[in-house]
Amino acid sequence: MPNPLPVHAKAETALRAQATRTAVVLIKDRARAYAKRPMMLENFFSGLSAAAPETIMAVAKRLIAAEGKAPRRWFGFGGEVPILNAKAVLLSARARRRDERRRPRPRAYDF
Repeated sequence: MPNPLPVHAKAETALRAQATRTAVVLIKDRARAYAKRPMMLENFFSGLSAAAPETIMAVAKRLIAAEGKAPRRWFGFGGEVPILNAKAVLLSARARRRDERRRPRPRAYDF
């Protein structure tokens, strides 16, 4: 029989799982908000609300990479909100791209 995890390890595992669930809920909620009001994307980069999904995804990936390189404070706070917002922008762009691919394109003879 394997050794059971110490109590503090179980608590840490539970906290990490809850933090992940919370982050996912926040990201999805913000992505829905960006989908409803694309003008909110202007806060990240000028002209982003009218850009193609691929462009939005590229900008979001650069924001995520830049935030990952940013220095952190010793107590762990700093950068969480910007990276959650950047991931929400990425998620909303992926959803927009998926919707555009599903939408039938008009043909020349349909006009």
